[in-house]
Amino acid sequence: MHLQGLDLNLLIALDALLSEHNVTRAAERVHISQPGMSAALQKLRWHFKDELLERIGRKLELTPRARTLVDPVRDILHRVRTLTAGEEGFDPSTAERLFRIGGSSLCSELLALPLARKLMEEAPGIRFQFDDLLSDTLTRLFEGGLDCTITVTQMLTLDPVCIDKSLSERPLFTDRLVVAVAKDNPHVGETLGYEQFCTLPYVETRFGSTSTSIAEQILRRQTRRPVTHFWFPSFHQTLNAVAQTDMVAIAPSLLVKRYAETLPLRIVEPPLELPPLPERLFWHPRNDFDPGHRWFRDLVSRVTAEVVQGNDLALGGAGDLPPGIVEETAGFTA
Repeated sequence: MHLQGLDLNLLIALDALLSEHNVTRAAERVHISQPGMSAALQKLRWHFKDELLERIGRKLELTPRARTLVDPVRDILHRVRTLTAGEEGFDPSTAERLFRIGGSSLCSELLALPLARKLMEEAPGIRFQFDDLLSDTLTRLFEGGLDCTITVTQMLTLDPVCIDKSLSERPLFTDRLVVAVAKDNPHVGETLGYEQFCTLPYVETRFGSTSTSIAEQILRRQTRRPVTHFWFPSFHQTLNAVAQTDMVAIAPSLLVKRYAETLPLRIVEPPLELPPLPERLFWHPRNDFDPGHRWFRDLVSRVTAEVVQGNDLALGGAGDLPPGIVEETAGFTA
């Protein structure tokens, strides 16, 4: 079908290009060849009389005209999908689709492998990718480069990308922050006072070059704080460093317990008040009624419920919620 010279099938390719900013990844997203996507891009450039993607340094970025197309194109495609696919039309056992989640190393290490196993059992045609929680995660969520992100609400309220924008959400689980030290650390006993804590070499986990962790935000408000000797981009690297040195770190309790199974680590209660970590699943409201997206959200909740059982964690974060019957809230605005 054509409308004013535009093959409407090209809208699917355009949506992928606007989301991925990359011809190869856009081709993978819609299951066509890279030359096929390149040909589609050329047709789109001719129709819109605009480059749409332009090279800046080593990356392709959207032109100003392309940025104005992101929301309208995505809304059109979602309206079409809503009209043509009811709940009964989505069969995970035969569906083919790619989902992308942005989350911290806590969430990826907790959920990625169990989620992969569940998909192989129930939906062999469904693929997913777990991306690190970075400074552009929320931008990608709004633009469609990510389907969901798992983070705490505090992080959203600090991100200017979220100002005056709405997200839908549901609770997943709640963890807590603890101090991680090596088992044989001679400077730390069973308890730790704040003054002593400030004398110890400290390692911080910083996601991306500009992101600041909740623990770091709390420490910055103190009149005195430990000296940060090293910064690592993941809890994996942080906890490995702590296990082999006299350094200390603040990390989620679940990860410290998990790493303590193979590394000489132990937990010490923090010497200052730290907020809980209510991890929540966020997505753009345009996906609220997408049957495939809803199925995937339910699967993430189901897998989370199975994983957290047996751990000292609270499911949901606002009271236990049965798997598959998880409260969703539309229109969260940071």
